Amino acid sequence: MCKEIRETVIFAPQNLIMDPPFTKLDILSCRNLLIYLAPEMQKKLLPLFHYSLNPGGILFLGNAETIGGFTDQFAPVSIKSRIFRRTESALRPEPHDFAPVFASTPRGGTEARGVSKPPLSLQSLADQLILKRYSPSTVLANDKGDILYTSGRTGKYLEPAAGKANWNIFAMAREGLRLELASAFRRALRQKGPVALQGLKVETNGGEHFVDLAVQILDEAEPLRGW
Repeated sequence: MCKEIRETVIFAPQNLIMDPPFTKLDILSCRNLLIYLAPEMQKKLLPLFHYSLNPGGILFLGNAETIGGFTDQFAPVSIKSRIFRRTESALRPEPHDFAPVFASTPRGGTEARGVSKPPLSLQSLADQLILKRYSPSTVLANDKGDILYTSGRTGKYLEPAAGKANWNIFAMAREGLRLELASAFRRALRQKGPVALQGLKVETNGGEHFVDLAVQILDEAEPLRGW
């Protein structure tokens, strides 16, 4: 491949199951991967593919792969070649939940085609349910802004920056949130207390919405309750 073409390509590792998805893609080629995943995992990934593509974007799957029941999100361009086009539909909302999903491995070394086992503790299960459904999107970062942990639906506020993979909250913050977040972050570090901002207009995938932002310094001695 000539130098001119190489310089237009960005190479970066991407874990489809654990990492926030790239966005604003015209073509997404994912061939012969879904066949190795459990149906439950495929149902989580296909809506993320829909979210990642631009309107009218192309999804290219392997010969033995299909879009399953997501016919309201993708229309066939060529069934034989497994090429599909992203469609707009009000029947199913776009997902923004990028929380990690782990695969389990049973004893004996054989990979399990499924998601992780449910928590053994009923309290842990209840805590996870409450955090997922009722808690605001949360990002835990160090004093440099490097992301250590995320909880909830962060895709409306963060997206991977172009170029080399960079999991810094300031680099990933969407337009309309970046400057205010950096300012609130510095104030919280300086005054060692919470900083709250309301009504910030954030741009996301051609639209915009208003969000409230809170930055809280976490005491090293304070446990991460529910995490």
